[in-house]
Amino acid sequence: MTKKVPGKSSNPSETRELEKKVFDFFTLSQLGKSLISIQDMDNLARIFASSVYETSDAKTVALLIYDIEEKAFTYHYSIGLDVEKAKNVRFVEEEGLFWRVLNGGEPFPIKDSAGNYHFEKVIRKLGLDVLDSQIWVPLMVKNVLRGVLTLGEKKDGTPYDDRELVFTSLLATQAAVAIDSAILDQQKSRATVALGRKMENLSVLYDVSKAMNFMNDLKKTLLLILDKSRSAVNAQKGSIMLLNKETQLLEVKVVRGIDPLAEKKINDGEMECTKIRLGEGVAGKVAETVQYMVVEDTRKDDRFKKSDASNVQNIVCLPLVADNECIGVMNISNKVSGEKFTDEDVSLLLTLAGQVAVTINNANLYHLAITDGLTQLFINRYFRQKLHDEILRCKRYKHPVSLILTDIDHFKKFNDTYGHQQGDAVLATTAKIYKKIVRDTDIPCRYGGEEFAVILPETDAKGAALAAERLRKEVEAFDYPGLKGEKLKVTISLGVASFPDHGDDVEGLIEKADIALYACKEGGRNCARVYDPVMKKQ
Repeated sequence: MTKKVPGKSSNPSETRELEKKVFDFFTLSQLGKSLISIQDMDNLARIFASSVYETSDAKTVALLIYDIEEKAFTYHYSIGLDVEKAKNVRFVEEEGLFWRVLNGGEPFPIKDSAGNYHFEKVIRKLGLDVLDSQIWVPLMVKNVLRGVLTLGEKKDGTPYDDRELVFTSLLATQAAVAIDSAILDQQKSRATVALGRKMENLSVLYDVSKAMNFMNDLKKTLLLILDKSRSAVNAQKGSIMLLNKETQLLEVKVVRGIDPLAEKKINDGEMECTKIRLGEGVAGKVAETVQYMVVEDTRKDDRFKKSDASNVQNIVCLPLVADNECIGVMNISNKVSGEKFTDEDVSLLLTLAGQVAVTINNANLYHLAITDGLTQLFINRYFRQKLHDEILRCKRYKHPVSLILTDIDHFKKFNDTYGHQQGDAVLATTAKIYKKIVRDTDIPCRYGGEEFAVILPETDAKGAALAAERLRKEVEAFDYPGLKGEKLKVTISLGVASFPDHGDDVEGLIEKADIALYACKEGGRNCARVYDPVMKKQ
């Protein structure tokens, strides 16, 4: 007689059942440990789906996970399916019996015994038939649906029994907790990235605002804004175009991100770029409609004006609006990463474009306040303030500064002969000659009437005398156009005085330069003289 060993079944089927339970328990335990340590959603989906495929005997397995950005259930991983078809599965939750069953949290058959779909209208509408599933298993965490596991028919063709569904449901519970953790981790990561981006954007806006408050050089301010704009959206190139009110053409004023030599020439005004009409190309349309445009591929967009030299792949063009009027456009192009411009990029650039418009508008208003309308030179009040500032700076750093006072010779007689209209034309033309000849650092002004003044920072009397002589020769050689088509000749007299040699304050320096100018007139005019103590006052 065979003695029965305690705790050991003599029935083979009972033994297999016991072994199956031990294996299932071990699988659950190991899977739970593995999944909870994985934060990468793709790896998590692959390991979970593979485990289900190995233990369920299903022909196909698919995993759909809720995407917090798209607010939809999207395909993540599958085994046994045509991936090219399945990868496009995406659906949002709606009202109806199908969704109530899905949110019930229990596995349920998606097909009846005859192979027909339950909820067929919904399945066909959402394109879920490509999953070729028989069983759907909701992935629930605290009554929140985080995803769906789908199982195709079993390899042996038999239906799923209760034990198999319970086991699969337990696997799904393990996976749901891990997926929930991964989703929360994604949310934290995205929130951290978004916060970092917002901080960067605020930093950019702060830097630009600070520059607007403290930089008095318009070109430098615009270049800084361009640099900040390019950096903020990771773009290669940028430009600012202003609308010429007289010609109604858009003209490039500053540019960044092109060949350094060409960039310098354009920014210094030594090279002209192609001018664009209103309504022409993207920039022209933006200026005309006062609506921004994004072109993701300039090669495929007819709105973009083609140019072999432009080398623009994608571009955001934004209107510059001041006092409800478009004064120009800002262009930011060629994302370095090759990616598309995002809505966040455009939002930031719109704000920066607003800053550009404010900067230009303020500069224009300031220019109107400190410049003479006829000659476009600085007015007397501005001249005296700048001369005062330069003298203080030169005292601090022990540098010289010089002043040239000039007078158009016999200007009253000229007015009497040719009329005041011709006289005004001569003043305006002479001012243009001055602006062309003097250095960028020099400050040409209209002192009053037919008198002009030029402040020459960090220039001694000798250097100022050379500059004065250049001005004199240029004016003397120039053919002034007469109102009747004739050519007129004009000469000027110039008096030079320098700090600290001839005066140590504004009034003292003006007085000495005026004495030198008077000496020119006494000496026959059309000459330049440097102040000398032997010269007589008027």
